[in-house]
Amino acid sequence: MLRDLLLKDFGLDLPIAGGSGRNAEDPIVIATDSLYLAVEAQDSIAACLFGGQQQWRLVAKQPDPVRPTVECCQYEIRFIDGEQLVAEPRQLYFDTSRLKLAPGRSTPACGFSLGERFGFGLPAQFGWLHFERMGPVDTPAGGLRLDYAARQTEVSLTLYPAPDRTPTEAGLQAELEQALAELRVEFPGLQPASENKSANLRYASFDAGQRFSALALTSYQGHYCRIRLTLAPSAIGQDFQCLMDSLSAMLSHFNRRS
Repeated sequence: MLRDLLLKDFGLDLPIAGGSGRNAEDPIVIATDSLYLAVEAQDSIAACLFGGQQQWRLVAKQPDPVRPTVECCQYEIRFIDGEQLVAEPRQLYFDTSRLKLAPGRSTPACGFSLGERFGFGLPAQFGWLHFERMGPVDTPAGGLRLDYAARQTEVSLTLYPAPDRTPTEAGLQAELEQALAELRVEFPGLQPASENKSANLRYASFDAGQRFSALALTSYQGHYCRIRLTLAPSAIGQDFQCLMDSLSAMLSHFNRRS
């Protein structure tokens, strides 16, 4: 039983029952009426089954056309087979009848609120990146750091309030320069290999030791968003492409047009 295997192998006690989830006839049964817990369980199951030495991302959710209380979650998986990059679709099926969703509706993608102090929430997935943990930081003042990760990839997102909750282009540039100064303490003599500047965006990439690393600054709802991206020394071209796709997804989220 999948629930027992996840508890044994990953220490996860999830509110599920039923089958393997490989097809609509044998769905994983959501055994809670909490939408939040149900979505969290779906995301945790996908991470356990598809994570590790491959990249994965949720692509879509939709009700099964024959069994409307069964939801099909569609994923894309990327991995290396010999010297060949392989991209494959995968599906997991969930019986969501206990959630009593409106006809034709699916569960939302996994996400979370940052509370009243920030006034907004974030997705648990940006491209190929998946949320791991968060916690407060002393510098910048009032900041919150969120860590996302994928295969060979680490990304830290630090959110902190702009003065008077009013970010400016000059302020964004100053924040980039401050962030680069802090990195030069860690890596003396560090010089950006490439830079990009546009409206509500500052970006610089560089080689930090044996690792490719990059820094992006943007703003969102009265806060500056500092994004530090790092690839492991053993990363390959596929990892770099997935990192850039994920950064694009993150920046698109913070720069959505009304």
